[in-house]
Amino acid sequence: MDVQTILLKLKDWFEDYTSGFYSDEPMVQQNMMLKVEHTRRVCEAILMIGGSLDLSSENLSIAETCALLHDIGRFEQYKRYRTFLDHKSIDHAALGADVIQNLHVLDGIEPEMAEMIVRTVRFHNRAALPENQTSRGFLFLKLLRDADKVDIWRVVTEYYHRSGNQRNRSIELDLPDAPQVSDAVYDALMNKTLVQISDLKTLTDFKLLQMGWVYDLNFPMTFRIVREKKFLESIRDALPTSSSRVQEIYKLVQAHVAENAFQSRIS
Repeated sequence: MDVQTILLKLKDWFEDYTSGFYSDEPMVQQNMMLKVEHTRRVCEAILMIGGSLDLSSENLSIAETCALLHDIGRFEQYKRYRTFLDHKSIDHAALGADVIQNLHVLDGIEPEMAEMIVRTVRFHNRAALPENQTSRGFLFLKLLRDADKVDIWRVVTEYYHRSGNQRNRSIELDLPDAPQVSDAVYDALMNKTLVQISDLKTLTDFKLLQMGWVYDLNFPMTFRIVREKKFLESIRDALPTSSSRVQEIYKLVQAHVAENAFQSRIS
């Protein structure tokens, strides 16, 4: 059975599997639907980014399969722990890979290809790309990491500018809404490196971490999406306007996006 045919079956499986976690509890249901919608949008983003690379139809189907399954562990994670915080519960990517294998979700796909998809799911949330990966494996990991960021930016920017005072602690990582920018966060971003979750002390830090994801993008199309959707502007508008540190970081990340958006490829 070819991967395109299996992908159609996997989409039906995904709907059946995730619906089993739906709840009459409003907050639980809200968070389940958040992840279902996120998955659909990541599938759209990975096809857009992959399409810009002139990938074959088979490779696009593999990429979409990785996107469809990348957060499958989130549902069991929330059911068990009532949180999406990996450091307070379990690594959702590793859990997702286990779910795929334990439920034999990829039966029917050629074993080497299935293993590559599982590895992509297992490692998509790592701080850095894993070693000992094939060039094709690296391609799908990079595609998924870019597409995942694109939709997380959509989710958080919509949330930050939503009217009303309803707060979702699952999105905010339970951080205090304070204006301070921690030294470690500032130093990392001014050095064009990723912020470590362990260095976050405020919601302001977390928003700046999200700006800094531009330093971990892999494809020109992703940078162009960031520009078109104005994600960085939206995050900046949700930050303390009087902070000189915020202004410095914003200028630097915007320059990085502008520099990379129209290159033929990112090295």
